[in-house]
Amino acid sequence: HNWEACLLFEETTGTLFTSDLLTAFGPSDVESDGGDVLTPAIATEEAAGFTALTPKTAPMIRKLADLNPRHLALMHGPTWHGDGAKVLNDLAGYYDGRLRRELAA
Repeated sequence: HNWEACLLFEETTGTLFTSDLLTAFGPSDVESDGGDVLTPAIATEEAAGFTALTPKTAPMIRKLADLNPRHLALMHGPTWHGDGAKVLNDLAGYYDGRLRRELAA
């Protein structure tokens, strides 16, 4: 990746630029206002497995959730509006479960 592959939080509008978090393959059918961004992102992660999965992955995503973003500016999709903290906490939960499954295998 290049310089644009970073996470940024714009405090005035509550916008989190998510880099590759919540990346989804194929054309985006995500609705900007409250649509499901998590299911396609998890499907992409299950298919590609490109996220560095460590015991620190989920806690770091939860720290991003603590910012309480109202907008998630997806690198590979539209800007999503809604409860960004819930989406990020749910994503962290997915990574917790995936780490447990992989450690048990």
